[in-house]
Amino acid sequence: MEIEKQRGISVATSVMGFDYNGYKSIFFDTPGHKDFAEDTYRTLTAVDSVILVIDCVKGVEEQTRKIDERLRMRNTPVIVFINKLDREGRDPFALLDELERELGYPYPPSHMAYRNRCSVPGRV
Repeated sequence: MEIEKQRGISVATSVMGFDYNGYKSIFFDTPGHKDFAEDTYRTLTAVDSVILVIDCVKGVEEQTRKIDERLRMRNTPVIVFINKLDREGRDPFALLDELERELGYPYPPSHMAYRNRCSVPGRV
C-alpha cells in the first residue's frame, strides 16, 4: 500500500501461514500505530498467542500498554520480541527494566543480539 510506504508503518493486517513439524502456524502482522488500532484489536480476538514486538529505541509506547491490557483481559500468552537492537539509542537492558516496570514482564532474555565496540554483531 502506498500509505504504508509513505509513513513506514503497517496500516492493515497481513497474514502468513506455514507448516512446521506437522503443525500449521498462522501469523497475523497487525498495525502497531494507534491510528489503525481497531484492526489490531479485532485480530486479537482470533489468536491463541502473541509475539509483541517492541522497538528498542522507542520502548514501551502508549499503544503497547493498550494492547497489553487487552491481552491480559483475554489471558493471551505473550512472547516479547525486541526489535531494532542494531540502532543507536536506548540500552537494551534499560528496556528490559522498563518492560518489567511498566508491563510486569520480569523475564530475562532468552537470546539477545548485541554489538561490541568493534561493531561486530553477536548473540548472547
